[in-house]
Amino acid sequence: MGQALADNNSGDVRILMWPFLTLLLGPPLTVIWLAGLVALWRRPQWREARFMAAAFPVLLVLVFLSGTQLYYPFGLLTVLFAAGCVPVSEFVSRASGWRLLLVSGAAVNALVSALIALPIVPVAQLGSTPIPAINQTSRDSVGWPRYVRQVAAVYDALPSSTTRGAAVVTSNYGEAGAIARYGPALGLPRVFSAQNDLYFESRPPTGTAVVLLVGGQLATARTEFRSCSVKARLTNGLDVDNEEQGEPVAVCRQPRHSWDVVWAAFQHYD
Repeated sequence: MGQALADNNSGDVRILMWPFLTLLLGPPLTVIWLAGLVALWRRPQWREARFMAAAFPVLLVLVFLSGTQLYYPFGLLTVLFAAGCVPVSEFVSRASGWRLLLVSGAAVNALVSALIALPIVPVAQLGSTPIPAINQTSRDSVGWPRYVRQVAAVYDALPSSTTRGAAVVTSNYGEAGAIARYGPALGLPRVFSAQNDLYFESRPPTGTAVVLLVGGQLATARTEFRSCSVKARLTNGLDVDNEEQGEPVAVCRQPRHSWDVVWAAFQHYD
């Protein structure tokens, strides 16, 4: 998993992780966790917790070298933030002007963070805001019921001789989760995915000759099946350019090898 993350993310992570540190808790709160980092080093009464301050730069180096995920320092940042609340509160208690600035900054940070991270903006207006560009989770949370209906429409258009014994195979766990959630009510068969641990959960039964393939593994499917025909392209209809927008829904027939071999070709961790 670590190698797969590094292969996909390392170039961006090693550059963006440094400014991203100020965004994880919000720019106005950066001064607080920095104060916590300094206090953990300097306060004798906090000696037993000093390892937290030592662990933070070590973690940054490991994330930089491995190039895995930008948000991995978040856990330790919350510890530094908690520690920093003590010296910062001591400081602002002696200066009303700084106290007002701190409260104002925290309030603005909370408001902006809520707008970015929580589903406050109506989904119909989300695409016209900068939120999807800032928060990947917000854009990747959009459109799943509609996507599954589009997959179901392709399945329903197939003759019964084709759908009998067919399976749905998705290219990632998001697609698999959405179809597992919404698919049964729409008459879709069981869904399978070879991403991460789902690969080990199950695979299409031996003898499965037709697969409804969803997502970005179409190129792999075309090497493993005798034919693959794209029947639709996913669209959320909300002008939100997320990971699923434009991904294919294809009908693939007649695997070239046994399902043990085919399933191994689909396995991936990115």
